[in-house]
Amino acid sequence: MVLVTPTASGKTLCYNLPILQGILKDESRRALYLFPTKALAQDQKNEMKELIDEMGVPIRSYTYDGDTSGQIRQKIRQAGHIVMTNPDMLHASILPHHTKWVSLFENLRYIVIDELHTYRGVFGSHVANVIRRLRRICRYYGSDPLFICTSATIANPREHAEALTAKDDADRPQRCTERPQTFPVL
Repeated sequence: MVLVTPTASGKTLCYNLPILQGILKDESRRALYLFPTKALAQDQKNEMKELIDEMGVPIRSYTYDGDTSGQIRQKIRQAGHIVMTNPDMLHASILPHHTKWVSLFENLRYIVIDELHTYRGVFGSHVANVIRRLRRICRYYGSDPLFICTSATIANPREHAEALTAKDDADRPQRCTERPQTFPVL
């Protein structure tokens, strides 16, 4: 799924609310949020905390980055419903140690890629390969998460998201020729 609207138009609520609803229906569900920067992940964590506090529900949301202490990292691996990170941290600390993240990968239902951009050169190849590696690890643990991508700036969001998240050409999603009548329940 790709959400494309102008900056500050509510994209975050479009995925946060259905994901929170899904976790409330089944507390074993997990979500992985990928943000391009640590600062954006921290901002979104604070926004998510406010939302969870207002709802008064026992959902645990954490950022996992280079500043996260060792004690908190273990707690996140074992009990985090929503893990917010960035592609570099996913590559360097989560994917190589996937055996420590079994709870996340076995129950991963949602992967959010916020601020979908086109990256060129080595960095672009790196991000694309990290996403492919993430899909392989999910498959290894028996999960097939829904990718939710957002952008305010990209000109070809559907094509870009399909190219970035497709398992391979045979699994590439077919183009939808009709507009859905209702918002899909996650």
